[in-house]
Amino acid sequence: MSGWLAYLWLEAKRQWRDREILIFRLGLPTAIYLILTAAQGDTPPSSGPGGRIVAVAALGAVISGVAAGPTLGDERANGWLRQLRTTPLRPSAAVAAKVVVAMSFALPSIALVAAAGAMVGDNEGTALGWTQWLRLVGLMWLATTPITALGALIGLTFGGEAAHGATTLAFVVLWLAGGIFTPPSQMPDALATISRALPSWGVVQVGESVAGGASPPAAALAVLAAWTVGAGALAALAWRRVVAR
Repeated sequence: MSGWLAYLWLEAKRQWRDREILIFRLGLPTAIYLILTAAQGDTPPSSGPGGRIVAVAALGAVISGVAAGPTLGDERANGWLRQLRTTPLRPSAAVAAKVVVAMSFALPSIALVAAAGAMVGDNEGTALGWTQWLRLVGLMWLATTPITALGALIGLTFGGEAAHGATTLAFVVLWLAGGIFTPPSQMPDALATISRALPSWGVVQVGESVAGGASPPAAALAVLAAWTVGAGALAALAWRRVVAR
């Protein structure tokens, strides 16, 4: 356990000291929110409660959530994960550390967007109390879990540049088809069905329910749970193939 904590600390310190990572995962979502607020004025990005805050916070969750993919893919390609079998640290612990670090970026990414919304005001005029802000950030962060599991699955399935490409594709699909800026109600029926089955839609639904003072819908929770279990199980199978080589 102490070895895993030491590795986790080193991995977290390495990524948190990388300025490019900080700008992309933390700064970009907040910058997008401020730019959209300045450019679009009172035009709401969606019909749900929370409006732009929830949408951009979900985008930040996706950015940080899939971030484990490229790093795991690089380490899978260069054989580092297999080499860990010769050390006291189990390779599975290294994978877990990548997932935990990715989640550590998702929380402040969501929180910074929420803080920006609290300071400059949400365009739909949604007024949240401090307890709602805490619930919004906390529950949207927890809802990022299946996206992080998807990132791990990508990194353990693809190596090197293929992992980077697959991560980019996953990000684009979750962003454009996942109900972040365009709700399923405004999509064609077939695409709307796909949208409601993606984890990013679940993250948005959790945020909108908190902003609207309601409980997260059962359908969204079911989607998030299914992706967490499914991506996690497939990642475990991919992990066995990696260490078996």
